[in-house]
Amino acid sequence: MSPNPSGRDELDAALAALDIVATLVAAGKEAFDTSQDRQLSLVYLWANIGSQLKQYCRKFEIPPGTEPFAGPVQMRDRLVYGSVLALDAQLVWDTCVINGPELRRLIGDLRSAL
Repeated sequence: MSPNPSGRDELDAALAALDIVATLVAAGKEAFDTSQDRQLSLVYLWANIGSQLKQYCRKFEIPPGTEPFAGPVQMRDRLVYGSVLALDAQLVWDTCVINGPELRRLIGDLRSAL
């Protein structure tokens, strides 16, 4: 398999993870609040989304901290390098509900343009 210089692979992986986030969130806040497995699954997915976008930025030499992907990459870094004891479940939920759909649209539009 040859490398894909267009960034499609990274964007497709981020979109796939965001689709799973949407599926998990659709079960509702109560399902999230009562399931540590669901909470940690969403943490993993956001770490993966941030990693994919970080790779995309590196591929195109987009400086760290540059929009539109600064937020997801910074969240990834906090989730990956932070303590599981310091995990803020409400922040994870809010990110899924508030930022997830917007990021999904942005990445989808970018992917469609390739």
